[in-house]
Amino acid sequence: MITCVGTVVSDITYKHGEDGKSNAFFRINSTERRYNTATGEWEDGEVLWLGVSCWRKLADSVKTTLSKGDPVIVQGKLRIRVYEKDDVKRQAFNLDAMHIGLDLSRVQSLGAAPLVEPRAAEDLAEEPVPF
Repeated sequence: MITCVGTVVSDITYKHGEDGKSNAFFRINSTERRYNTATGEWEDGEVLWLGVSCWRKLADSVKTTLSKGDPVIVQGKLRIRVYEKDDVKRQAFNLDAMHIGLDLSRVQSLGAAPLVEPRAAEDLAEEPVPF
């Protein structure tokens, strides 16, 4: 099992098989981030491209929840497919997903209004803490 943090970079392909099992497939990429001590800035590193397959209830949820551009966390089994194209051996990396979720640390806010008016820190410090 591996866990990959990335971004959905393709449309979701959804199929409902003759056997009644649903399947969803999409691609993600995950870009390594490195801190460059010489410049004092973060830089992009290598990019990993993965296909993600899921079935049944997970596929149904993916179909209705995810879309291209969404930040995700995917956990599953890594599969490596070797194939030949134009007389060159190639590899494709795929995840058979068991768990998929939105990465809430990277989701943009929808701009919803706060439920209560924000107050200054001084006002909050004076209130007793409820138990």
